[in-house]
Amino acid sequence: MVTAYPVAGKQKSLDLCAAFIRGCGGQIGTRYRPGPAVFYGVDHSNEDCWRQAQAAGDDIYYIDNSYFDAVRQRSFRVTKNRLQHSGTGVSDGRRFGALGIRVAPWRDHGEHVVVCPQSDLFMRRIAGYDGNWTAGVVRRLKAATGREIRVRPWSRNKTRIGATLDADLAGAHAVVVWSSAAAVAALVAGIPVVVEAADCAARCMAGTVEQIEALPKPERENWLGVLADNEWTIQELTDGATWFHLTR
Repeated sequence: MVTAYPVAGKQKSLDLCAAFIRGCGGQIGTRYRPGPAVFYGVDHSNEDCWRQAQAAGDDIYYIDNSYFDAVRQRSFRVTKNRLQHSGTGVSDGRRFGALGIRVAPWRDHGEHVVVCPQSDLFMRRIAGYDGNWTAGVVRRLKAATGREIRVRPWSRNKTRIGATLDADLAGAHAVVVWSSAAAVAALVAGIPVVVEAADCAARCMAGTVEQIEALPKPERENWLGVLADNEWTIQELTDGATWFHLTR
């Protein structure tokens, strides 16, 4: 049976896990039970269940916010045995088209590089990264470019920190992330990206730090369609549409 392990004391985690469970006929748990596992966020309250599910090789369904800031709080991505979708595949583009998001032409010039780190807890607990990613990537950027480097602070308040992203993207040459959804916002705005996490949805659109002065600018429309095809409303979580898509 599928078991969801919401973050203790976080209503949003409980609500989204409960919606997914209603859609697949599973259960909510606080102690690890063998079988498929569902998470929205990982902290000290459910980290043991996360580790045990990984160690056992259980299928893990990870719920998170939308890939697109325009539908944050209305649509949620869910992936099986990944933190984000690979971004590969074929889409008819209908779900993305319904979002009404304008895709800007590729930017032909910019001045600075924006670095968007994850939280320290995310990097340790979920990404399993050993070290200071932000400091390391800034050092590598300084060796590769003379452009200004702007490091955005991480904040738990996604709405507040998201409100400042447009200002940082204005005039940007490139954006560098581990796996932040800011990479999607940048690509929609026509700004090339560097993505370092192997399981980030924007990885297939990205270059490397060493390529920072000449990053790739691939076709984006089908990729954006694939992302939109792999996130759902709470109603779709609840009525089983998400579960059907992930298990068909």
